[in-house]
Amino acid sequence: MNLWEDFLDDVFGHPNKPGKVMICFVNRYLEGMDDVKYKIKYDGHEKSGVTTAQNYCIELSPSSFNPILTFVWSRQAKAWKKLDDVIAEPGHKKLVRKMLKTFKVPAKTEPLPDAPPTKPRPNQPAPAPAPAPSPAGDQGIKPDQGKNENGQPQARPERAVPGEITVAQLRKIFPKNKGGKPADAHLQAIADELNTDLARYKLDTPIRRAHFFGQVKQEAGPLLSGAPESFNYKASVLLAKFGYYKRHHDEAKTDGRTENSKVVLTTEQQRVIANKVYGPKGNTDLGNDKTQPNDGWNFRGRGMKQTTGRDNYQKFKEKHKELWGEDVDFIAHPDKVSEMPYAIRSAVVFWVYKHCWQAADAGMNDAAIDAVTHIVNSGELAAYNKHPTTDSPVLNRRKFAKLAYAAFS
Repeated sequence: MNLWEDFLDDVFGHPNKPGKVMICFVNRYLEGMDDVKYKIKYDGHEKSGVTTAQNYCIELSPSSFNPILTFVWSRQAKAWKKLDDVIAEPGHKKLVRKMLKTFKVPAKTEPLPDAPPTKPRPNQPAPAPAPAPSPAGDQGIKPDQGKNENGQPQARPERAVPGEITVAQLRKIFPKNKGGKPADAHLQAIADELNTDLARYKLDTPIRRAHFFGQVKQEAGPLLSGAPESFNYKASVLLAKFGYYKRHHDEAKTDGRTENSKVVLTTEQQRVIANKVYGPKGNTDLGNDKTQPNDGWNFRGRGMKQTTGRDNYQKFKEKHKELWGEDVDFIAHPDKVSEMPYAIRSAVVFWVYKHCWQAADAGMNDAAIDAVTHIVNSGELAAYNKHPTTDSPVLNRRKFAKLAYAAFS
């Protein structure tokens, strides 16, 4: 509450006597003015003084209704200036705000103090400081860093990784079956392999890990085994799944199981199917050799990405050496792709070099999951977009990726 609000808190007085008077000196913004020299004369009394920012109101108790004379000192005129008279009111307090004009005071520049005498400029430069001791550490330079195409050192950037992959997280994605598989030791081996360099394997965010394991679960199955692809198919499945049998209906009936049969096809029978569907007549994109009739079988799907075809086994061989510095001949020994650690490494190679992680960075939604699926198995996605079905692998991949995201979040 300001000064005059306090004053007006109790307005009324005796109806026949003059009420109290308060004179306040303010500027045009009704703000109290300080340093105002004033003189007030009333009923034979005189009050004088200088206002401050806190005390700029003068309270009077006149005994008559005679004019109250108010004067302020004018710095510009160097004389007292009379303001309008004030007359008290009967039975009421009266507040009077004297609004004063302000004026600019001409500035005055004081001369600078004498500067100390300047020192003469030296004729010779100052001696160089003594050399500091050489650093004992590597200063962050990795001795095993790679080089770019111009032979220049190429240090890979460091980035924060949100913790390691744990068995508990993987168990939420791959629960045990009645036989106790996948075992904790198997999941631990996978986690240990990936945790060696999550940033380099592009598994350094929860979303990337979720997309990766969502696709792996569809490719490798709930046991996360990376075992060789089975061709124990019914004739109807051969017709629906493989282009070769869509063009050779009669062979599907001959090669596949009958609809109600539970007898597993022999290894030789499955070999026949693999060589047809993955051979040069069945799929020309896999690079299987026309002169090698068993290429379809030898380079059937293995590992946790189900690497398929001679060309892809050769690419895995090359990229494996780049990432791990280990030269393994997967062409001469294709069964190694089913063994750890190569089974999970095959999935990492595909994930990194096919840039699946870039598609995964779009988020955890159906569009992003389908974008990764398009890289992993475009045929599945094309079939689903043409004829959506409730049992499509595309829907499984969506479900598995979201399940994995819940595990890693």
